[in-house]
Amino acid sequence: MNSTNLLLRSGLLFCVSLLLSACTTTPTQNSVALATEQLSQTHPGASLSSVPAHIDDNTIDLKSAIQLLLSQSPQVRIEMAQLGIADAQRLQTELISNPHLSIGALKPEDGGRWQLDVGLSQPLLELFTRPLRRQLAEDNLLSVQLRLQSRLQTLIAQTGDAYYSAIAARQHLQVQQQMLDATLARQQLANSLYRAGNMSENSFLYYDNELRRVQQQVKKRKRNAHEQYLTLLNMLGMNSHQAITLPDQLPVLPTEKLTHADLLKQAQNDRLDIKITTQQLAQLENRRSLIRKENGWRDMSIGINAEREFDGATNVGPEIEFALPIFNRNQGKLAAIDAQTTKTQAQLAQALLDVDTEIAQALNQMQLAREQLDLISASLQVAEKRVTLSNREVNFMLGSPFELLNIKRQQIQLAHDYTSELKNYWQARTQLELAIGRALPVPPPAVDHNKMGHDKMDHSKMDHSKMDHSTHQQADDHSAHQLHEDDMPTESVDKTTSEHEEHNHD
Repeated sequence: MNSTNLLLRSGLLFCVSLLLSACTTTPTQNSVALATEQLSQTHPGASLSSVPAHIDDNTIDLKSAIQLLLSQSPQVRIEMAQLGIADAQRLQTELISNPHLSIGALKPEDGGRWQLDVGLSQPLLELFTRPLRRQLAEDNLLSVQLRLQSRLQTLIAQTGDAYYSAIAARQHLQVQQQMLDATLARQQLANSLYRAGNMSENSFLYYDNELRRVQQQVKKRKRNAHEQYLTLLNMLGMNSHQAITLPDQLPVLPTEKLTHADLLKQAQNDRLDIKITTQQLAQLENRRSLIRKENGWRDMSIGINAEREFDGATNVGPEIEFALPIFNRNQGKLAAIDAQTTKTQAQLAQALLDVDTEIAQALNQMQLAREQLDLISASLQVAEKRVTLSNREVNFMLGSPFELLNIKRQQIQLAHDYTSELKNYWQARTQLELAIGRALPVPPPAVDHNKMGHDKMDHSKMDHSKMDHSTHQQADDHSAHQLHEDDMPTESVDKTTSEHEEHNHD
């Protein structure tokens, strides 16, 4: 009897110890702080918890725009909520199932005392597989954290694209306004010649109509600049009534040298989709171990059973219940794990190929933009020199004011092309950062080759009424026909006025 009681007490003590150890949970880690730390490693200075900076009267740079995105964008809050869900799932994994209490009562037909059966049992499967389930929950949380970082990097890249597009649109509008000033000056000159009888009405109407065409283009540029500005506000989590101050010009072309091999090596270490896929492979292996371990403990429970007989005698003892793993040994689950592992390995190989392609494409776009900018810069220098020489010829009445204004318009059109290629470079650089999974180092300062002085001539203030137009009548009439031929390809040149009016300089 004493040995039976000792055995019973030892079993009870073991069960209680097992349950108490299962009830202990490790303190949850602050996932938000961890996510902020991980983000700061790939984008130094970025924070998910800092308060938005005061931006009412300050011109914001890209770094400030990214901080606004992380601080107040609903898209970021949506992604952070997914992290909270993973935290909750990990906490739930730390818990075990509640013990089962069973009570039964039997009453004899001829009367007498009730027979009572009381049982307390605890499933053992969750107890013995708890470490593996905890590991799976940690793997899932890590995957969610990696996906969060990947999504944040995508949002940061989209913000960079919107930021550069908004600045480029404003810069295009400024250049187009200069085009309007030059066209207005040409229309005023044509009006002076027409009133003096030195220009036909047909030629004057062409210049007058061209002014309205450029005015339409200015309005389109203004609408596009406003649309790009609203897109940027939306990315930053700001409504259309809020205001930010953007720089007037894009950053100058940096003097940096990036190599494909170094960037690819860096991407293989930092690219988050590669980390996610690698983590999924480890998670699949842990699931395989869990399924195999479940085979020996499936539906097993241990507990205590107490019974009171009709005569008042009480019987107490341990009990164990388990299922025999004869038919169902999780063959289908293991086969699914094998197939999923093969799929994930293929996804990892494809991700490495995609990284290589994305880096190559971004570098190619950056190189093409740099080459185009070099050519446009040379053309701008030539155009600036031509403006200076033509202005000198006009002052000495050796050249046509129309030719001067035409050269000026060509210079302004080159400024449009320069702005477009510079925007392409910075957007390609943003995509390169997304491809390697981290921010590139801040490039060293470079000389701004775009400042060619084409904004120093105010054509709207030219007083054409004091010019001696009779001296240049022949040159002006020639310029009236040749004004747009320099802007058009050789195969599309037509000297008829109607086809001149169909040409769009924008």
